[in-house]
Amino acid sequence: MHTALLFVGAVVVFGLLVLDARSTAQTYAGKESTDLAATVAADSLVIDTVARAHAAAETDRAGSVADASAELQPYAERVMATTEIDYLTVMDTDRTRYTHRNPWQIGRPFVGSTAPALRGESFTEVYDGTLGPSVRAVVPIMTDDGEVVGLVSAGVTLDRLWDSIVPRLVIVGVGTLLAFGAGAVAAALLARRLDRITESKGPDELAHLFTAHEAVLHSVEEGMLLVEDGTVVLANDEALRLLDVPDLAAPFAVADPRLSPAVHDILAGTAPEGPVRVGDRVLLVGRDTAAAAGRNVGEIVSLRDRTELQRVTGELSSVRTISEALRAQTHDFSNRLHTIATLIELGRSDEALRFVAGERELGQRLTDRVVEAIEEPVIAALVLGKAAQARERAVEMHFETHLAPGTHWLEPVDVVTILGNLIDNAIDAAAARALEGTPEPAWVEVYLANGDDGSLVFQVSDSGPGIADADLDQIFDPGWSTKDAAAGGRGYGLALVRQVVESLGGGIEVSSGAGAVFTVTLPRPAASPPSPPPARVSGSVGRL
Repeated sequence: MHTALLFVGAVVVFGLLVLDARSTAQTYAGKESTDLAATVAADSLVIDTVARAHAAAETDRAGSVADASAELQPYAERVMATTEIDYLTVMDTDRTRYTHRNPWQIGRPFVGSTAPALRGESFTEVYDGTLGPSVRAVVPIMTDDGEVVGLVSAGVTLDRLWDSIVPRLVIVGVGTLLAFGAGAVAAALLARRLDRITESKGPDELAHLFTAHEAVLHSVEEGMLLVEDGTVVLANDEALRLLDVPDLAAPFAVADPRLSPAVHDILAGTAPEGPVRVGDRVLLVGRDTAAAAGRNVGEIVSLRDRTELQRVTGELSSVRTISEALRAQTHDFSNRLHTIATLIELGRSDEALRFVAGERELGQRLTDRVVEAIEEPVIAALVLGKAAQARERAVEMHFETHLAPGTHWLEPVDVVTILGNLIDNAIDAAAARALEGTPEPAWVEVYLANGDDGSLVFQVSDSGPGIADADLDQIFDPGWSTKDAAAGGRGYGLALVRQVVESLGGGIEVSSGAGAVFTVTLPRPAASPPSPPPARVSGSVGRL
């Protein structure tokens, strides 16, 4: 089908070229003939000779023709020999020829139109004369007073025109055939390639597959993007929504200035696989190589919204913390009950009563201080729970807050992520140092305050071994950890802390010496009210 169309197209194009070449050649021949005939008609020799013959024709036709021919025929032959004109005829106004390519035609009447020339007008025509069809021009010969005394006709036969056109047509024809052949070969190769790529599927099948592909791509709950050579060539609606760029449409550059730094890192591949915070969302980022027909066509980036899951996980972490605190306190209370029972058995009931009263007062006082200082019950439970865990591991936990009332704007899940991970790491470090047999007590300090500009400052320090200088640059990298994998350390805690802190516009600093100190600063949102005077509460909650 494609070959037939190419052939028909080639024939049509060639036919149009032939017609155009013929028309152009005839126009050119008519102009050349007119110019030459006008030049001859203006020659003084021709004018004088024809004027004499015209005047003598009334008395001696044969003699006038003979005399004029004797002078003009050699002249005409010289002109025809030096030009591309097939014939040059000089004649009287009554059509009697004075010159002709065939001498035996001299004296005979000219065949063709002469009326416009007799009126003093030059013209051209295609006429079938004594030499066959030709393109001719007829020009009047005029004396100085404007009298038409004769005519000049110059022409080129159509055979001669075709002889000049044919070589060019042959070249065009060969070129057309070559183009047709090349087109046919290219069409065949293209058809084979398309059949291989499309697995011989027709247009309707391809349209159906494309529709199905689009429907599936834009209906899945995951965000899907295809990145190739720094360009996002494919992205579904969910991906654009999760990345908070719903107005963008693929393809677009990874370096597009409308993309936030976090989104750029995800698309450029610099953000690690795993949870990544983008604005208010926590996205689980996955990557895989996209291949088709054994060829790498880019990288597939998958996005899953884990914001709600992380919120629930944070609350679950708080519940787990409380559960751990209750377990630790149950163990502690069991020991205390054993002490009370022993004192009673020894008959020392007064000491038992004093012991119970003191422990109850101390525990309630410290608990009240924490709850009073922290408006958010989830955070208060977090601190108390971590303190119970610290006590169980022989780590004393000190807590101090200078937070002004009403200045806490953070979501509980963010606080659990930041403080929970930092306190867990601090307890682990302090407990590990204590197990080494050092005489110094193991401790963790938690400090909460407002900065001068109303920002929130969280600081967690410990008595652990500290962090090696070589590790300071990588402690926030996902997967990095000093914990044994068997102990549950996966290396994502500090990475999550940094992501949450940076998403809130804050920063985190770490210093190390005789232990590690992590300081988190979170700027106050513009819509938050100014900070009132802070309330200072401190205590050693590790003695609950």
